[in-house]
Amino acid sequence: HHYGFQNPNADRDSLAQRFQQIGFSSKYQSHKKDSAELNYTIGLDYYNYFDKKPSDSLSKWRARENYFAINSDWRYKMKTEVFNLGFNVKYNNYQYGEENKFISALDTGIVNSNLIFQLKPTVTTYGLKDKFSAKFGFDITLDSQNDVKAHFYPVAEAKYSLLNDLFIPYAGVKGGLNQNTYASLTRVNEFLLSNVQLDNESEALNAYFGIKGTLSKRIGFNAFIAFSNNKNKALFINDTTYSGGNEFAVIYDTINITNIQASVSYQHNEKLKIDAIGKFYSFQAKNNPYAWNLPNLEIDLVAKYNLFDKFLFKLALNGQSGRKALVYDKTLEDVIEEDGVYAMPLGLIVDANLGVEYRYNQRISAFVNINNIAAQRYNRWYNYPVQGFQLMGGFTFRF
Repeated sequence: HHYGFQNPNADRDSLAQRFQQIGFSSKYQSHKKDSAELNYTIGLDYYNYFDKKPSDSLSKWRARENYFAINSDWRYKMKTEVFNLGFNVKYNNYQYGEENKFISALDTGIVNSNLIFQLKPTVTTYGLKDKFSAKFGFDITLDSQNDVKAHFYPVAEAKYSLLNDLFIPYAGVKGGLNQNTYASLTRVNEFLLSNVQLDNESEALNAYFGIKGTLSKRIGFNAFIAFSNNKNKALFINDTTYSGGNEFAVIYDTINITNIQASVSYQHNEKLKIDAIGKFYSFQAKNNPYAWNLPNLEIDLVAKYNLFDKFLFKLALNGQSGRKALVYDKTLEDVIEEDGVYAMPLGLIVDANLGVEYRYNQRISAFVNINNIAAQRYNRWYNYPVQGFQLMGGFTFRF
C-alpha cells in the first residue's frame, strides 16, 4: 500500500499496488579442456512485468513491460593470453496507457522501446609466473533510447601479486551502460509511479585503484578508491503532480561519484564466515544540490555459522547515514536549504536481521527469518517508515 500519508477516509484499495512477473532465465556453458578449443557461455532471459490494473475501463493505463536479452561470452586461450568476446543484445518495451492518448491534461500515454547492442572484446595476458596480469580492451554499445547513440568505454586493469598473494595491488579503468527498466526501478523503490520516463545510465568512466590480499590463512582484505562519472543516474523524489507526494517519481542527473571502500573477511573452514564492509560516497550532482536518497556512509556486517551441517545461522547488520530527501515545505522541522532547494535529512539507519535454517537433508530444509530485530521505524523513503519487527518462516525443497 502507498501509506506515505495519513488519510482515514481513503479507500484501502485505492492505495494498493501490486507487481506481477512471469519469465525465465537460461544459460548454457561449454567446458572444453583443450586450450586450443573455443569455450563459450550463452544466456537467454525473458520476463513480462506489470503492475495493478486501475479498472476495467482503464485497463491499459498501468505499467506493462516486456524484456528480452541474449548474453554471450566467447573465450579462447593461446599460451599466456586469454581472448574474450562479449556480445549482448537487450530489448525492453515499456508501455503506460496508449501512445498519443490521454486521460487528463497531465496523464498521457507512454511507449518506450529500447534496444541495446554490446560488443566487448578483451585480451588478458599473464606473466612473471602468473604473478602479473593485465587486461585490455574496449566496450562498444549501441543504444536506441530516444535516438541511436554509440558509446565507447575503455577496459583496462593490471594487478601484481606480492609475497605469494599477501598483497595484490591493482588499478584499472572501465565503464558501461546500465539499462534502466520499470522492473529494475521498482525493485529499488516499490512506491514508484506507473508512468515514468526510462533513461539508461551511462558510466562514462570509472577509474579505480586499490590493494587486496591475505593477512593470514583465515583473514583477507580489500581496500580501494574509485572515481566515476555517471550520466542519467536515477534519483527518486516524492511526486507532487499525480499523487500529492504519496508516490515517487524518478529524475535523472549527471553525478560525479567518489567511492572509498574497505572490507575484511574471516573464514574458519566451512563453519564460520564473517564479512565487514565499509563504504563512503561523495556525490557531486550537476543539477541537484544532493543525490536524493543515496547514503554517504554505509556499513555492513554479515556473520554465518554452520553447526553440524544441520543448523545454519546468519546475522546481518546494516547502517546507513547521510541520505536526504527533496521536500517543498520550508517550514518543516529540521529542513535545510541549499541553492533555493529544500532537503530533509532522513536520519540514521541501523538494521539487524537474524536467520536460522534447519536442513533435514540435501533436498528439504526449513527456515525462520527475523528482520529488524530492534523494531526501528526509520524512514527508508521520506514519509515511508519501514515495518517494525518482522518474522517470516517457511521451507524449501529441491527435486
